[in-house]
Amino acid sequence: MAEMWTGGAGIELEQRISWRRIAGRALPALLSLVALSASATEGGGNSYPMGVETNYNGLMLPEGAHWFIYYSHYNATHSKNNAGVDNPQLTRFDLTVNAIAPRLSYVWPGVTFLGANVETRVVQAIAGSDLDAALGRPGGLPPLDRGGNATGLTDMAFSPVILGWHSPVYHQTVGIDSHLKTGTYDVADRVNTGRNYTQVALFYAFTWFPATGFDVNAKFRYATNQRNEATAYRSGDEATIEFSGGWRVSPELAVGINGYVYRQTTDDDQYGRPVNGNGNRGRVNALGPYVTYYLSPRLALVAKLQQEFGARNKPEGTRLWLQARVPF
Repeated sequence: MAEMWTGGAGIELEQRISWRRIAGRALPALLSLVALSASATEGGGNSYPMGVETNYNGLMLPEGAHWFIYYSHYNATHSKNNAGVDNPQLTRFDLTVNAIAPRLSYVWPGVTFLGANVETRVVQAIAGSDLDAALGRPGGLPPLDRGGNATGLTDMAFSPVILGWHSPVYHQTVGIDSHLKTGTYDVADRVNTGRNYTQVALFYAFTWFPATGFDVNAKFRYATNQRNEATAYRSGDEATIEFSGGWRVSPELAVGINGYVYRQTTDDDQYGRPVNGNGNRGRVNALGPYVTYYLSPRLALVAKLQQEFGARNKPEGTRLWLQARVPF
């Protein structure tokens, strides 16, 4: 679950910053585009920032407190409908979201359960979202503006219990994620940085070292969403797989590929009926390169690019992640 890094041959395994979940509100997931009809989950977004935990997510840090920071940039100029094509109702669409967040991870000293170490995590992000969108109207009327912008707190991410098991070549974590409705939200605003409902998820992640210098990682997550009481809208359940494969080129440099697969598994509903008659189920995939540079055994900088494709009922764009561990 947490993104981790290795410090190289003979260097202690370290965790990469997974500032997790913050950006979920900091990605298209943040937006409340309730006027746009083709958008999986409410506003076409997600509480969880897909793609944040692709690398070394089965590893857990040593006992004690650890701080991380990360930055995310997302841009999408396409909003796909249920058929996977650009939404014909939109005459223009351009979404940009920037987010920054710290994460505190605490591995409880001397505490084990079923042979696993125990960790707790908290993440609080600040996001800025800018949407330029317009709906077409019949009869030659000018397009109806549905854009806006917002800057504020996102919903706090809290993982109360994470269990981590270790072996020489295979590491795994199991835990509970939650996104609490603490972010900035106003039902009258077109763009929000909070989603006004709580999400709870279970996850399993592993990191495998099949040969010297190589690693394979994946995280499987299943989330359920509560109803937004301000709009009577309940977003469907969400399944996500995040993954990466990497190669240590030198003690200082590692490169690889990373990505994710997202599928909404149940319908959105509002006032007891499936939204848009088809449940508005979303899906999207992403793939791209990453590079990690180790400044020291305890400090590494990570850059990841993720190009989305195959979207339905969601925006389709590009994500850039910059991540680092704070060495104190």
